[in-house]
Amino acid sequence: MTSERKHRLFIVDDHPIVLSGLNSLLSEQADLEVVGQAEAAADAMEQIESTQPDLVIVDGSLPGMSGAALVSHLTKRFPGIRTLALTLHEEGAYVRAFFRAGAKGFVLKASAADDLLKAIRAVLAGGVYVDPAIAGKVIPLKPVARARGDGLSDREESVLRLVASGHCNKEISTYLGLSTRTVETYRARAFEKLGLRSRVAVLRHAMAEGWFLE
Repeated sequence: MTSERKHRLFIVDDHPIVLSGLNSLLSEQADLEVVGQAEAAADAMEQIESTQPDLVIVDGSLPGMSGAALVSHLTKRFPGIRTLALTLHEEGAYVRAFFRAGAKGFVLKASAADDLLKAIRAVLAGGVYVDPAIAGKVIPLKPVARARGDGLSDREESVLRLVASGHCNKEISTYLGLSTRTVETYRARAFEKLGLRSRVAVLRHAMAEGWFLE
């Protein structure tokens, strides 16, 4: 019986110790393999063209080019390759720059041990992943005034944005000044209207609606 194809990963980080640690972590996974690594953007572009990975993990600060700029170049040149940011920085504007560039995931290095593998598999499966520690800084919690075609009320969208930011129903009820039961009702309505079944699906909707970019 033929073994299932492994997902091919490429790592770009200018810290040799980080590269070594990531290689060790990823090489232990039966479904993943590291096909290349680079410490600078120029080297990465050249090697990625020859190795054709499924996913590139990109650090935020690289010699000669920012991680977000590299993601932008990769997205334009290799649209079939997905990118995931792995960085020390957590400012909202910094994170949004990666998503504007085309990244499908963002993980803080401090969370890598717990979240990186989940993020990799979510992005490889066609989803979006945002480190729970920074999701609330990236997605504006209040709807922006605009014409909407999704059928959501302002209250339903507010609840959905908070869900995407990682908040539970109790936290949402406190933030919006509503009862937990009312929050559950708005959440259920929003999920039903949009055909959502999970927080991953909510994050995918948030990406499609440009909530990470506002």
